[in-house]
Amino acid sequence: MKQVSPKQALRDQVAAKKGTLSPAELRFFSSEVISTLELTSLFQDATRILIYYSIPGEVETHDFIDKYREDKSFILPVVKGNELALKEFTSSEEMIKSSFGIFEPTGNEFIDLDRIDLVVVPGVAFDRELHRLGRGKGFYDRLLPLINAPKIGVCFDFQLFDHIPYDKHDVKMNMVVSQNEIVIE
Repeated sequence: MKQVSPKQALRDQVAAKKGTLSPAELRFFSSEVISTLELTSLFQDATRILIYYSIPGEVETHDFIDKYREDKSFILPVVKGNELALKEFTSSEEMIKSSFGIFEPTGNEFIDLDRIDLVVVPGVAFDRELHRLGRGKGFYDRLLPLINAPKIGVCFDFQLFDHIPYDKHDVKMNMVVSQNEIVIE
């Protein structure tokens, strides 16, 4: 019998909890997380935001991006091999579905990482020490060290723990926002 790593055990635990919730419940929880994020000065002061385009089960970002796209510019990650490239979001009509089933922008690649004011990061789990547990592919672990902007992890309340397993290469967040809690460094 194969031993499950502590990280994988936590991924499985969070997936099991998520599986007990309806899409409507997750949508409502997402709106609570986003409402909390909107209150932060990091978000209010940012003009260029690197954010993910949510897939089912993540804190939903589509409406959030649409709501602010006139006032802020959004940069989205695009999977290229084992790395994340960045592209500017122009409109939801100009997105294509990747081999991972994620909608990605088709525009020009964005390479001036110093012009990013804020990064909004998804995760499977976060802790109150600002650690993040991703899906295990390391995409964000390779990208985030290249960006100097503050990093906000967003999650549902059941994805926020006192302590999660992490490795020294895992990038810590500057803030974690859940439905009912903001954790800052």
